[in-house]
Amino acid sequence: MPDKLEFTLPESLTIAQAHALHDELEALIEKKEADELVLHASNVGRADTAGMQLMLALVRFGKERQMSISWDQPSEKIISAAKILGIHSELGLH
Repeated sequence: MPDKLEFTLPESLTIAQAHALHDELEALIEKKEADELVLHASNVGRADTAGMQLMLALVRFGKERQMSISWDQPSEKIISAAKILGIHSELGLH
């Protein structure tokens, strides 16, 4: 039975962390066979376009792999950034 992966996003979801975060998420997803990824996002206090683009790419990659990606307590900052960029629906942040 496939596993459920869980990942806690950092406090700062910005361009400065995007490369390292991408590598960390990629390693997590590639190592395990899972059908669900839960993103714990309550601590995100800063989010810029690069960080949100990474989240969008992650969600799209998950769909390609038939992996469900859900959000656990997304912070107001991440919801606001997604709405400003017009990607909140695609990210599943309603």
